[in-house]
Amino acid sequence: MLSPGVSDDVWNEAAAHYDDRQLAALVMTVATINAWNRIGVSTRMVAGSQRADRA
Repeated sequence: MLSPGVSDDVWNEAAAHYDDRQLAALVMTVATINAWNRIGVSTRMVAGSQRADRA
């Protein structure tokens, strides 16, 4: 089932604080975080297990 997306009220509230370029960056940031979270869950990654100081 697909999510209905962001309501007009929420989008308009965000647009009152950010310009179009900033809104685009915000949407892409949220999408990227979501993608990495889904990759982490599907590969059963443990948070913090890939720390650089453990190499």
